Amino acid sequence: MSVYKRGGVYWYDFWFRGIRYRESTGLTNKNAATDAESIRRAELAEGRAGIVHRGPVPKFEDFVKNEFMPWSEKQHETHPRTHQYYRMSSKPLIASLGKLPLDGITTAYVERFKMVRAENVSPASTNRDMAALRYMLNFAIRQGYLTRNPVKGVKFLDEGPGFMRVVSHEEQKRYLDKARPLLRDIASLILETGMRPEEVFTARKENVHLDRRYLFVPKGKTCFARRNIPLTDTAVSVLKRRMRKARFGWLFPHRRNPQVPMTTIQKLMKKL
Repeated sequence: MSVYKRGGVYWYDFWFRGIRYRESTGLTNKNAATDAESIRRAELAEGRAGIVHRGPVPKFEDFVKNEFMPWSEKQHETHPRTHQYYRMSSKPLIASLGKLPLDGITTAYVERFKMVRAENVSPASTNRDMAALRYMLNFAIRQGYLTRNPVKGVKFLDEGPGFMRVVSHEEQKRYLDKARPLLRDIASLILETGMRPEEVFTARKENVHLDRRYLFVPKGKTCFARRNIPLTDTAVSVLKRRMRKARFGWLFPHRRNPQVPMTTIQKLMKKL
């Protein structure tokens, strides 16, 4: 039955043109609530509720590539790593859900993706992909393709306490001795200042104050990321060398385009 009682009043729950309507009548009499539901159905059918017939719902793959990704690139223009995160997560999501229409992605499909993905990557990586899917489908709701997000209600995996190991002085020396100059400079700044890798990658010449021996970080991952970082002698030496080569302000420019910062050192790390 589409009319039911909840919290002392009657609600109705029905589907119209692929959209689910679950709303409170505000009434305590069941017969009156049934009449209210009939009136609501009639309004929708006659178009008086402002409901426009939707076109065909795109497949998930087409939606991500043609609508979400262009929007994300513009939306996160000042945070390119955020857009990169969604681009990377889209690959396993498309491989699993790409052929489904947006309104065909059910909670069961999301649960299946979670379990299959968890067999190949860590729980943390699985959860990041799940969070990306939730964000994409929320965008689909705003675009009018969906009325609810099937990721809602799916429990994310327990990531556990994680793993940490402190690098010894001997390991540090061996690493720096074998590292290429670029990797050595990055690692030295991380060791000497405690900066996150992305903070080192995006360091700019104008934010380095060698006379007062500090580096200013204007933004970052958390609200406490904006700060002045004291510099050791080793950090000063590295920054002096990098500043002499900073043509466009970035101390660690991208190899192919020096007008933007580098984003990763994974290849250098693997070689080392």
